[in-house]
Amino acid sequence: MTESSESEWQSGEKSGLVSIGTHKLFASIAGPTRKAGDPLVVVVTGLGSSIRSWPAVLRGCSRFARIMAYDRTGLGRSEKAPTPSPRTGQAIAEELSALLKAMHLEPPYVLVAQSYGGILARMFVAQRPKDIVGLCLLDTNQERTYIDRPIDHELLGIMMSGINYSEVIGIKKNDKFSDEEWETMAKGGDDDGEYAGLEIQDFMSSADALAAHKQFEHQVLGNYPVSVVKANTIRELNAILQAATEKGNGTEEQRAQVAKEFGTFDAADEILQREQLRLSSQSRLHVAESSGHNVQIYEPDVVVNEIKWIMDCQPKT
Repeated sequence: MTESSESEWQSGEKSGLVSIGTHKLFASIAGPTRKAGDPLVVVVTGLGSSIRSWPAVLRGCSRFARIMAYDRTGLGRSEKAPTPSPRTGQAIAEELSALLKAMHLEPPYVLVAQSYGGILARMFVAQRPKDIVGLCLLDTNQERTYIDRPIDHELLGIMMSGINYSEVIGIKKNDKFSDEEWETMAKGGDDDGEYAGLEIQDFMSSADALAAHKQFEHQVLGNYPVSVVKANTIRELNAILQAATEKGNGTEEQRAQVAKEFGTFDAADEILQREQLRLSSQSRLHVAESSGHNVQIYEPDVVVNEIKWIMDCQPKT
């Protein structure tokens, strides 16, 4: 693919591979042509996740704002890097900068992040604080998540053995997705596992690197709007534990340990989600009781409404 022209991604709806020098990333963009100073909405997906679960949000948001979503290296429809490299938050944020430059998409930006994407998005903020004019954080991890709300993922893996995750937690097709979109999302990516694993390896070091920036203390977004959406994730975790118990996964002691972790999860999670309100003097919390962790699937309209609020809060020119 030849280098993107300056006008190629500025108007209309378009998807394709974009070269960032070493390899190509898959990007998709839609929405009205930006006027000078209009923010670009940028989606930052969760750990090891592609943009396949985001079509309803992209469609809804594109009615009032230009929005770009992309697959990180080795995920979804993006290429793998020619040589292995750390998948730290800092490296991923730099990769996003390279992509935006290659697409000739200038700031300002509003970042919409889900799960681990919250750490990645805020590392991008750390690198380019003057270019960010809003954050929408969807049930995101933050710098203290693995400390204050720990989950033994090895034990969780034992609980999940032989269990259909989507079926157990109740992810069902809704009218915001076409049949084709739902099928594509359910199929996932054949090669996502390798790079998801690489991101997991750097999860804690990326969280520690973010903590060093002290964004809460510095109220890094100033007066720019921040929306925090807390999902009802504990509902999914309890469903997994029930299914594991019925299937006889793990020992009785292991299931008791998981139950103990889950017992303190929701209270700790609410504290962690609320702390992110400190990123700005203009922030709000939305509790999505009907949503599991992937709010963009369960309630895409909630996500679109929060993005709309952020856009409406922008200074009028």
